[in-house]
Formats: sequence, C-alpha cells, structure tokens
Amino acid sequence: MSQAEQRGARANVLDPAQLVRIEAVHRGFLFQHLYTVQCLLSAALLSIKSVNVESDEDVEVQFEGRRIYVQVKHRKESLAWNDIEDAVTRFGELRAAHKRGERSGEPAFLIVSNAAPNGPLAAKIAATDWPTDIRVDWPLADPDTRILPSPQASLLEVAKAAGQMAEDLPFATLAPETLVWKLAGLVSLAATGEYEHLDHTFETAKLPSLFEQLVVQLQDLPLPPSPYRVQEHEPDLSTGERVRLIVGYSGAGKTSWLAQSAQHALGDLVYIDIADTPGAALANTVAREVAGRVFEAGHRLGEIFLPGASGREVLQILSRRLAEQGQVVTVALDNVHQPSADDLMGVIQSARDMRFVLLGRPEGEVPALEAVLGVTRETLLGWAPDTVAAAAHEEDCQGDAADCQRLIELTGGLPLFVLNAISVAKSDYDGSLKRLCADLARSAHTREVAQDLILGRVFDRLPQPVASVAELLSLCDAPLTREEIRSYVAAAGGPDQVVFERALRHLVSQGLLQVFANDRIKLHDAARAVGKGRILLRGAEGVKARQEALRGVVQKSLLESWHPAKLSLFLRLTGEVGRLDVLVEMATEELFHEMGVWPEVEAYLVQGAQDDAVHPDQRIKALDGLAFADIKAGSDRAASWLDQMDALITAHDLGAEERLRVGMKRMSLLARKGDRRGAMRLVRDLTPVVKDLPSGHQRVFEYNVACAELVLGDADAAAKRVQPLIREYYELIGLSPEMVIGNNAPDLSRMLKKGTDVDDVKHLADALDVLAKARDAQGQPSPFARIHALKFYDLARAPDSLFRVGQDLVDQFISKRDFDGALNMMETIVLPQLRQWKLADYMITVRSQYAVVLAYCGRFSEGEDEMARLEPYEAGLPSRVREELQSQRELIAQLRAFGPPPKWVPPPGMLESLARRFGKEERIRDTPSQYARRKIGRNERCPCGSGRKFKHCHGRGD
Repeated sequence: MSQAEQRGARANVLDPAQLVRIEAVHRGFLFQHLYTVQCLLSAALLSIKSVNVESDEDVEVQFEGRRIYVQVKHRKESLAWNDIEDAVTRFGELRAAHKRGERSGEPAFLIVSNAAPNGPLAAKIAATDWPTDIRVDWPLADPDTRILPSPQASLLEVAKAAGQMAEDLPFATLAPETLVWKLAGLVSLAATGEYEHLDHTFETAKLPSLFEQLVVQLQDLPLPPSPYRVQEHEPDLSTGERVRLIVGYSGAGKTSWLAQSAQHALGDLVYIDIADTPGAALANTVAREVAGRVFEAGHRLGEIFLPGASGREVLQILSRRLAEQGQVVTVALDNVHQPSADDLMGVIQSARDMRFVLLGRPEGEVPALEAVLGVTRETLLGWAPDTVAAAAHEEDCQGDAADCQRLIELTGGLPLFVLNAISVAKSDYDGSLKRLCADLARSAHTREVAQDLILGRVFDRLPQPVASVAELLSLCDAPLTREEIRSYVAAAGGPDQVVFERALRHLVSQGLLQVFANDRIKLHDAARAVGKGRILLRGAEGVKARQEALRGVVQKSLLESWHPAKLSLFLRLTGEVGRLDVLVEMATEELFHEMGVWPEVEAYLVQGAQDDAVHPDQRIKALDGLAFADIKAGSDRAASWLDQMDALITAHDLGAEERLRVGMKRMSLLARKGDRRGAMRLVRDLTPVVKDLPSGHQRVFEYNVACAELVLGDADAAAKRVQPLIREYYELIGLSPEMVIGNNAPDLSRMLKKGTDVDDVKHLADALDVLAKARDAQGQPSPFARIHALKFYDLARAPDSLFRVGQDLVDQFISKRDFDGALNMMETIVLPQLRQWKLADYMITVRSQYAVVLAYCGRFSEGEDEMARLEPYEAGLPSRVREELQSQRELIAQLRAFGPPPKWVPPPGMLESLARRFGKEERIRDTPSQYARRKIGRNERCPCGSGRKFKHCHGRGD
C-alpha cells in the first residue's frame, strides 16, 4: 500500500479518544443504536413500515402483516447461552401475546450479535427443539436466510457499514457519517423515551422528512475536518448544563469542535453566528432561526409568531412549546464576545427551556458573560503532543516528543496553526519539525507573532492565483455560495473559473477555507486577518475597487436570501467605500430603523460627517440622516447635528437645497418646543429660498409648514395649507379620492400613473394625515382622509405611519361607538400588518388597544387574556405606558361590569352625505369615474374601507 493510500485508510479510522466520547454520549448502547440506524437507512429497500426502539437492547421491526422482534448483543467474547437466555424467555412471552390476539401480525424473533455463538450455544441452536421462529445472526452466519442488515464485528465496522448506506441518500450537503451519528443520537433519545415526537417509533413514511430536518439543522455549521482530532481535555457537548461558555482563540477550532460534536449530540442543535448582529436584532434573529430549524412549515407557527410579538416573547413561546413536547434543543451562538452581555442575557433568560452553547474568544464581553450568567468558561486547549505527532506523521514530517511540544508552545496547540506549521515544515524544511521550530523561535518572541509568521509563510508560498483568491476572500466575513464568490472574484479581476476552483481546493486542503452546507464558503477568521494585511499593500484605490465588487455581489445575494450577517457586511462595505448617500437613503426609511442595524449605519454617518476629506455634499447628507434619526427618536442631539449642517453651509457656501434641508428640520424642532415666533421666522426666511427650487421641494416645504402650524395649535392654517397640496399629489399619481373609495393598496397599485414615484404616494398619505388631524382639532372629523392615508401608507410600505394612523382611526371608530368598525379595522388591517412588519415599537400599544376593542364588542374574556399576555413586558416599559396599560385594564373591567355603551347605527343617507362633504373639500376633478359613480351592491365591501359588507356597514339604513 502506498503512503497516500495508508493516509487515506487512516483518515477513516476514528480517533480512540473520539470513540470513547461517542460511546459515552450514546450511553453504552452504541452497537444497538448503530444497528438500528442500518435498519432505518435500509427501511425503504426492505419494505419496512416502522422501527420501534426500546431500552435494554430491544428493537421491533414491523413489516406488512409481520413483526420481527430483535435483541442486539455486543460481546467481547463469543456469544453464550446466558447472554440470550432472558431474550428467549421474552420472545416466548411475545409469542403468547400474539396467539392471544393482543398483538397483530405474524411474529418472528432475531438475536443479532457481533460475536459468533460459542460451542454449547451453537449446538443448542442446531438442536431439533430450538424454536423455528428464533434466528441468531452474526457477521459470518449464513446470509441466505438473512432479512435485516448484516451485523458487523466491531463498532467501527458497523459505523462504516451505516455510512456506506447513507451515501446512497440524496443529501450532498451532509456528510454520510454526519447523518449516521445524528440518527444514532435520535435512536438513543427514542430508546430512553426523552424524545416525545418519536414515541419510540420511526415510521418509514416519515423518514425522508426526518433526514431533511437533520440536513437543515446542520446546514449552517462548517463541515468538520476529516479526520477530526480530539483536543486535550476537550469538553463534551452534552453535559446536561443549560448554559455553556466555550472559549478559544481564533484558530482553536471552536466551530470544528461544535460541528464534530453535533454529529453525536442528542436532540436538535441550531447554530447561529451572531458576529455583527446588532443587539437590538439579536432576540429576533435567534427566535427566527430556532423556529425555522426546529419546526416544520405550518407547524402552528402562527401561535408562536403572534401578531407584533417581540423576539423575546417569541423565544418565550418557543421555549414553552418545546418543553411541552419534551423536545431537547441546543442553541449554539458563535462569536459571543461581540454583542453586549445584556442582550445575550435577555435571549437566554427568555428561552428558559432551551440549552445554550456560547462560543467566543477570550476577549470582549466574555468576562461580563461569566459574571452575569454565573458560568465558568471552558477553554479549548489545543492538541496534545501525541495528536501533533500523528498529524505530522500523516504529512511525512519528522519530529521527536520535544519537537512536538515545542511546536505546541509556539502555536498554542491550536489546530489551524499546527496544521499550517506542519505544512510549512514539509515544503520548506524537508519535513523537519525541529528546524521549523528553531527558525520560528529565532523570529518570534511571542506566541501571537509565531502564529502570524506561520500563516504569513503559508500565504507566501501559495501559488499566485491561489493567493489572489485568498486575498479577495479576506474582505468577506459572511458565508456566500460558491457561485456568488466566483462572481465576486471575476468582478474584482481575479483568475478564471478553472483556476478559481483549483484555488478553493488548495485553500481547503490548508484548512484556510471553511466549507458550509449548501455550497457556502468563507475564509477562516485567522486567515482573513493575514489576507487583509496583504491586500492593503495594493493601495487604497485597489482595496476600494475590490470592496465595490464584493458589495455588488452581496447586494444581489441579499435580494435573493436575506440574512443578518450579509446585511451587516453590505452596510460595512457601503460605509467603507464612502457611499454615504446610500446609507443616508436607508437611514431615512422607517422600516430600516426597525431592523436593529441603525447603530452600524450611525457610526459610518458620524465618521463621514466629521471627516474633512469627505465632500461637503456627502457630509451634509450624513448629518441630515443623523438629524432625521434623532428627531424621530425625540433626542435633543438633533439640534447639534443641525448646528453642524449650518456651519458646513456657511463654510462651503452650499446651495438653497441644503439650507432648506436644515431649515425645515429646525422649524420642526422649534414648533415641538412651542416656539411659535422662531418657527414662523424660519417660514418667512425659507419662503423666498424655496421659490427657486424644483416643485418637489416646494411641496415638501408646504407640508412641513403645515405640520408646524398644526403642532403650534393653528389647525385652520394647517388645513388651508395642506388641501391644495393634496390635490397636487393626487394629480401626480394619477388618482382621485373617488377612485380610492372601495379599493385597497393592491388595487390602487395597478391604478397608479405609470412612472409614479413612491415618495409622492408617501407624501400624499402624510398630507392626508395632517388634514385628518386638523379636522379633528376643528371638531370636523374627516374619516375618509384618514382611511385614504392608511391605504396610501400601505401602498408606500411605510409601516410606522401606517400603524400610527391605523390606531388613530380605531380610536375614531370607538369615539363614534362604531365598535364593529373598530374591530374590523384591527383584524383586517392593523393586526395583519403588525404580523407582517413585526415592529416592536407598536407591539404593546396595538395589542392593548385590540384588547379594549374586544371588550367594547362584548368579548371580555378575550380582551382580558390579551392583556394578560402583555404582563411580562410591563417591568421594562416606561411609566407612561405602564399607566396606560393599567387604565386599559380598568376600562375592560368596567365594560365587563356595566356593559359597553350602545353601538352606533348610521342614519339613512349618511354615506352619501359624507361622500358629498369629502368631495366638496378634497375632490380633485369632476371627471366621471367608474369607481365612484356605480351603484354599490348591498353584498359588496363598504367603500369606507372597514372590510365589512355594505349592508352591514354604511348601507344599514337602505
């Protein structure tokens, strides 16, 4: 056998330490579990209906009209009568149960063993009085009478046989041995009864979905190296502790340890890399990933993702559901040294019935995690000298015990650095570990320097095309598909496809490239640091060009499959290439602020705003984005950003558009503070400025002035100013108020004028909202204005405004005692939208308002239940919101005690009267419209937008 063949053969042999750990996990029944896995993998081929697993080595295999009861025995010596005597007795009891009709089907009995019967037992089996329905099977038994899979002589052989069966399954993204060990873990749980879903039984018809579920659960883990070598005093994954903290430096093999251990772990495991996940989005990310991995689509997920539920609430519900089902779920969070310990603590406390494995470097938030969680870190210590020696021997390198120990001291024993050091020794030192260590010791005074030198040497001797690909990959810290990486490399001027594929294989062989399921790849974090250092030598313009190429690929990838890591990468790349305009545009989108990534954008905007090298126009936009966010949040810091904008305008003599931008925001701030004189002075100062600007700027200015007037208490002026603005916006988008009646957002989207700017739709909704508020202040409610604003906010995808206006409209319905209208508005518009957008800011207020509406409709218990579900949030709410919740509870109690007031019934002709009034005030043109002029059928939806039939709404008097 050649050396290569010998190495290949060794690669298939389990590390003895690893086998010990596997046996411990599977509780001493590993041979039985692996044999059961063989039965599962061959179930379809053998026409097996189900496989039932019991403790004490029992397996029951059910065919159509037939059952085979199996006892699995693993013995170091020959199989003896006393090994199977109890089994034969048990078989007799089962035979009798079948005769009495207590069990269905024809019974047969099988004893499976890795060892052949000894002489006395063999004679007993051959005797004429041996039961004809009991068969004993071992590796060298007669195969002609065999029905179930052949037993193997050892644990390693049965694992290999099961792996060969698994190769025939169509799961290219999951290694066969991984599927085998995960199935063995499930069999172990089924045998103990801890996995309630299985109830000890695997049904053949459900096996494909079970296999697919295992693929999904492991797809985000990098594939473990082959062979996997156990580290010194390596921790077990399954210890029973709810929270574990596993610490190791970059290159220590934390994810490799997890990926290898996950193959043998009991229960479900969900891996989530939370690097660069903003704290505000952490709970939502974990909740979404756990639900997606553990529960099948349609598995009552609507009861888990309740309308408007926050990430922490969803985690609480998920946790309870898993506990009720007896399901064991371990959530592995990688890079926990980055987010704040408080955010992680919130996630862990919310999911009390889940287990957590936290992976991180010994830096950042790790000490705080130890303190707040009360856990002790477990450190990956690296390879022991024997393991280093085995790895070196496999690469035909030479070194004695002292050399291996010296290499450990220089590298920390961390697998990535040891493997690459051995690779350098083989190529540059004729395989001598002694010479390599001596050279490293002369060049490096610390372990960290030695590690950098090793990876630097590896990069130095990479073929030029391979090094080029590695340098490009160093800019990408999120796993992308092979095709996406290929597109990026091509766009950045890298090698052609053939050379690219060859480069990837080379990097994988060096342990520098992590390969994930679904053909996704990422350069190892430690290698990325070296690669980025090398690519920086190409100059700022060269780096920027490559970042632009990667940004384009990531942007396209996000459109196809959204992921927090990819979004964070896109935002960083956008900031690093100086595209502040893109970040400003995103920063002024309402939904963007609900995604939890504003802190990352804010940092780039602050940096850009203070950088004198950035063009003044870009700095103004950055400050504008910052001011927008702080005004939205009610922060006094907005004034500081506006002062800086004024200074930039003066210093660089910027134009009217910039002066208008800062002036309108300052006007809004002054109005909120009640400074009428200051706000109106700005109106006078800006009026001549805006006359020379495009009409779009003039409309925005008029709207902002109307908002200021409304805030200052001048509702008449606001209504007068905003009405012509509404007419103008209707003209721009090609609609009229009559056309909006009876049509919702999807219908209106098809009726818009071709080329309509969605911003104009949003601005029309804003203007209608101002008019509705002004009319309320005047004591002349305008319901159509608010309903139409709601539809246009929906059309413009502006959820923040949609919920605000929706709640105002519900309050308006209630004030008119139209409780059915309020309920329909809640259940057909507001709650479905909240479920879609999941805006945390509105989750409490919308649901508490819904509880009150239920009570007004006489559904008191449902309202009280909804309020009870909000109780866990109260401790963390502002006092004002807590007081509002208490008032709502008291109101619901009063409604239950005394009953709600009589419902309002519209008088005959009310709808027509409102339509005439609305048309007089806000109509654009008198052109006949098929939408407005046709007679409304009594069974059609009411044009008011409530969602009810006309005869049950405003047509009740007809």
